[in-house]
Amino acid sequence: MCSGLIDSLFLLLLYFSIHHSASLSTYLNISMHSVNMKHILKWSQLQTACSTFNHTVQFQGEYELHKLNGSWVDAYDCQEIRENRCDLTHDLASNSDYSIRIKTNCDGQKSWTQLPKTFNRKDTVLLTPEMIVNVEGDPIQVGFNTTLSAITVKLKVWTEGDEQNALTDMTRAYPYHFSIAAHRGKEKMCFRAEALVDAINKSCSTDTQCVIMHKQTSDMPVIVSVAVVIALAVAFILGWSVTRFSPQIKHIICHREPIPSALLNNCPARAPNLFTVSSEPTEPLLVLVPTLVQMETNER
Repeated sequence: MCSGLIDSLFLLLLYFSIHHSASLSTYLNISMHSVNMKHILKWSQLQTACSTFNHTVQFQGEYELHKLNGSWVDAYDCQEIRENRCDLTHDLASNSDYSIRIKTNCDGQKSWTQLPKTFNRKDTVLLTPEMIVNVEGDPIQVGFNTTLSAITVKLKVWTEGDEQNALTDMTRAYPYHFSIAAHRGKEKMCFRAEALVDAINKSCSTDTQCVIMHKQTSDMPVIVSVAVVIALAVAFILGWSVTRFSPQIKHIICHREPIPSALLNNCPARAPNLFTVSSEPTEPLLVLVPTLVQMETNER
């Protein structure tokens, strides 16, 4: 009797546990959003009231399925999280089919919800890069605005109406920039690019963009005119400065020093007389003597 009651209670408890787990799974709507090789797993909020809860994301690729006896791997950044999204970009790193599931823990009750179908990163949606053509300078600059990484960009350039003779250039280096020699004139130059994701061998192409390559006018006349105006202005300023400040400049450069007072005191009051004394017939000398010396000489 007691044994039968215990069995009944155990079955009832098992039923409610299974039903509760199933109810948790029912309200988790899982989907994968993969754009430009960035893989984000999203799911709906829990509808069941839980005082404490968390989610753990697991994945299983072909390697885990066939080589590791069907084991599951915890996503590195999505263990026991409370958010309803998980970035699996670095976890799903091969071109295999991945099964993905979420373990939900609600007040100690665990439930599992699996993505309805396997995911392969080859299914990612590629957004066409934005092509920016700058024709102002020479050479022409062509750049791309994209979130894709590790891609190959092929650029085709041709004169409008002559695509069969298009020139092709290619780069794998970010930021995926090209410098194209300009054929300026009245004809249009057309550009179209293809972005290839080498890892999944998938590509997308931009729309064709054609622009008129106007001939650039030379800046030399403008430069010469500006230089002449500046030279005339400098010459006028220098001429006016010399006229206006000539005395001050002369005073600064040619400064006159005053005669020392010692020289002024030793000088005679009267101006010296000049006379010639011939000490030798053949060598006349001109001697400067004061007036008193001259008078004594005359008396002798």
